[in-house]
Amino acid sequence: MVQNSLPLRSRVTCPHCWKQFAPKDALYISQHPDLLNDPRLGPDHQQRFLPTRFTVDGAALDARGYPCHALACPGCHLEVPRIMFEMHAEFFSILGAPSCGKTYFLASMTWQLRRTLPHFFQLAFSDADPEFNSYLNEYEEQQFLNPDQDRLISLRKTEEQGDLFNTVLKAGETVTFPRPFVFTLRPLKKHPSHAKSAKLSRAICLYDNAGENFLPGKDSAGAPVTRHLALSRTLLFLFDPTQDLRFRRACQGQTHDPQMQERSSRLAREWAGRQDLILNEAAQRVRRFAGIRQNEKHNRPLLVVVTKYDAWKCLLDDEPLTPPWVPGRNTTLHGLDIDRINAMSRRVREVLFTHSPEIVAAAEAFSDHVTYIPVSAMGQPPEEDRDTGALGIRPRDINPQWVEVPLLYAICLGIPGIIPYRRNRNDAQGPPQLRAFTGDPADDPQADDAGNAASASSDESSARPFPSRTPKESPA
Repeated sequence: MVQNSLPLRSRVTCPHCWKQFAPKDALYISQHPDLLNDPRLGPDHQQRFLPTRFTVDGAALDARGYPCHALACPGCHLEVPRIMFEMHAEFFSILGAPSCGKTYFLASMTWQLRRTLPHFFQLAFSDADPEFNSYLNEYEEQQFLNPDQDRLISLRKTEEQGDLFNTVLKAGETVTFPRPFVFTLRPLKKHPSHAKSAKLSRAICLYDNAGENFLPGKDSAGAPVTRHLALSRTLLFLFDPTQDLRFRRACQGQTHDPQMQERSSRLAREWAGRQDLILNEAAQRVRRFAGIRQNEKHNRPLLVVVTKYDAWKCLLDDEPLTPPWVPGRNTTLHGLDIDRINAMSRRVREVLFTHSPEIVAAAEAFSDHVTYIPVSAMGQPPEEDRDTGALGIRPRDINPQWVEVPLLYAICLGIPGIIPYRRNRNDAQGPPQLRAFTGDPADDPQADDAGNAASASSDESSARPFPSRTPKESPA
């Protein structure tokens, strides 16, 4: 069993196969170099085992007497960060068509969150285990800590298979699971709810799937690569206007982005299909995995994140994306300006409905809680490499805009009490007082907002605004 001085959760959800298990059933990962060849993971992996011997300080001993601390899921045998035995886990899924900018968005988002959350919201956002986030950290370093600030760079595309996936052998069959990125979110000492840190702290699991994983038939018992959708607190669907001919025509002569130029053939990494097909397929999988009827809407928020704002901002009168948070009256803590985010959402929805109405139709047929958020992961258009013809950007020119807003908004709605917000509607003159969302309908930051009315139902265990569904058990 897991030995720890901190309280353990009664149930743990594996971030790989999504199996729920009791901490006492967790496996330990052997440390002796001769204890290789795990039956689920293969000859190159250390064996997993249920311990029967412990050191005096609580470390499990493997068959050769080596102390062991790393833990694994009893179902898939993949390592589970120890923090997930102590904190409630929140799952967020990022999806979109191939080459819509998911990798750039994810790397810019996590980089910005590491800076924004401590400075403005008194929250620490850090890696739960650096090994889990190694690829994402590499992407962040390539963009934001690159010593060669003038060399054009481009991040590799998320592939359908490879290093971002784990392969497990079960019942003689090979099963592939996506590799999650896992972070911790904790109130700092100056946060007004620091005394409730044990209750409010969360393990944040992010999933980045290749767009091809959402094509019909790509998710199966042997490759359940998108079944995290049913567990996700919020879905983030990325829509790329540069891959839509109607947007490109509307922006002609008003942007210098090479992705927006008129052309008779597709770019090297551009997808040939309609982007709403990805969203509709994801909606079908959520309904199937979570046991939702076909005519029933999902009860979780859907954020339609419209990428590459710098390329199409002319359609919003070139409005700058200044940070949507404001300081409170009597505190250094900031709150999200919900009115501004929802006002921007309505404007972006109008643009989408004008040029790509099928995206709006697909989103609002799937969820009652749809918010449209513009972002720019780079802050300016890419350049074409004269030698290779590939598009890239110089690290010194990167200036992300609003990339952290989708997850800030999702956390504000999904984890009551951790990110305050403000609204103007009932406040007197002067700066509005920040309000903490407690999960009570009276505190709901989305309530009474046209087109964005949130459900006020609560999850009994954590008083969340959006009730949980229990997804169907994964066959793996």
